[in-house]
Amino acid sequence: MTKQLSEVARPGILISNTWPTSRERPGDTLAAVEAVLCHGFFEAFQTVEIPYPDERRAIASLLRQEGYPLTYCLTRVLNEAGLNLSDLDEENRRQSVERAIRGLDEAREAGASQVSVISGPRPADPAQRAEAVRQLGKSLLPICRAAQAEPALGLIVEPLDSNVHKKCSLGLTAEAVALCQAAAREGLSLSVCVDTAHALLNGEDLLESLALARPYLAEYHYCNCVLDPAHPFYGDWHLPFGPPGVVDVAAIARLMRESVEIGFFGPESRPPIFCEVLKRAQDEPHQVMQHCHDSLEQAWAMLAQEGEAG
Repeated sequence: MTKQLSEVARPGILISNTWPTSRERPGDTLAAVEAVLCHGFFEAFQTVEIPYPDERRAIASLLRQEGYPLTYCLTRVLNEAGLNLSDLDEENRRQSVERAIRGLDEAREAGASQVSVISGPRPADPAQRAEAVRQLGKSLLPICRAAQAEPALGLIVEPLDSNVHKKCSLGLTAEAVALCQAAAREGLSLSVCVDTAHALLNGEDLLESLALARPYLAEYHYCNCVLDPAHPFYGDWHLPFGPPGVVDVAAIARLMRESVEIGFFGPESRPPIFCEVLKRAQDEPHQVMQHCHDSLEQAWAMLAQEGEAG
């Protein structure tokens, strides 16, 4: 019998994409979580920081009742404060580590099981990017140690594109895997999130990237991107799937097939998978949710028709 997608993975929703302003007013993130639960398809959540303690506790209580995992992303709070975990300036790097560690307690209060971070902007001199990645590795070790304090959290690092749009220090999947391996040598746990848009913008093959990251892969983001430098949406704009971008339902199906084959998808692990689609001004959140829902279901159905999903 063909398995349902939910039997081998946890379809997730990125609150910060579907409700981009939810953190700006108390109660809006909680209301978004409640709307997702009413929708009835998604079983994992990611939020950016939630500034309000009462709301964090309410979300923790709700998700605990449902048994759904939350990834608490510190990207915005670091970026907006001018912080940079890969900074060549030692004082700013140290302050960035301190802020990330404080964010762990916020994540615990929100009931998160994982916390996500990224590197900062790449140095102006391309020759210094490798050193910035080393600085990131230096920063991640104390955050990993703090994350392992009870109640323990998983720490995820997400590589972004280095040269096209986001222009972060950490770019290639192999670089992120090397950071995870370095943490493991210190007896620490560090995982990676792979995002299809960033991998493609870095010139990576998606199937090879997925296989390379597999031993440390905590979650996966299906994200569309435009690769034509002449196009106005060239880069990582979190577009709906399909043209003018290169990630469509068929591409997601191919990645799902690889996920099954390498054991990333499976009934024991059921990893969180997310569609990264940003709500535009003309859209309603429920339309974005439905687009993500339909894209995942259609991709899985394509795979099932090939006899690969059962």
